[in-house]
Order: sequence, then structure tokens, then C-alpha cells
Amino acid sequence: MKKHNDQPINDVLKGMMKKGPLSTGYYDSKVRKIWADKLGKLIINHTSSIYFAKGTIYLKISSAPLRQELFMGRAELVDRFNEELGEKLVKQIILQ
Repeated sequence: MKKHNDQPINDVLKGMMKKGPLSTGYYDSKVRKIWADKLGKLIINHTSSIYFAKGTIYLKISSAPLRQELFMGRAELVDRFNEELGEKLVKQIILQ
């Protein structure tokens, strides 16, 4: 008898994303999209770069008061990103 290896395409793609080199770029673009969609226009205008790698989000903020405000709420931001991503991928946020 033949064995069938039936799996939903969603599960197959998730497995590929966790193991393959595509996951880095995929999650980087997903983090950028969440940042753009969920935060206000003021914060987006003062964000000069955003980069996600190895569980860390690197943010370059041009406004010192805004940077300080985000620094104080880093734990909440980490929770919000993980909630939006559906996984606990973000471990920390570094503000520059």
C-alpha cells in the first residue's frame, strides 16, 4: 500500500519558513508592515530605519523624546509584535 502524505499547504509553508533561508526576509518584511500599520503616522515619520534579525528589532528613531517614550514601552511593543506575528519571535527591541 502507498502511504499518503497529505498536509494542508499552510502547514507545509510554515515548516519551510521555519527551516529555510526565506524566513529572515519574510519576518523582516512582516515586522515592517506591522510597524507601519499599527503605529501612528507621527511615529512612522520619525522612524528612519527598521530591521529584524535573530529575534531583535532594531529601530532608528530621529526624535529623542519619541525614542525615550518607546524605550519605556519596549516590553509592551515586544508583546504586541509577537501577538501580531502569532509566534514568540521577537525577544527584544533596540532603539538607536
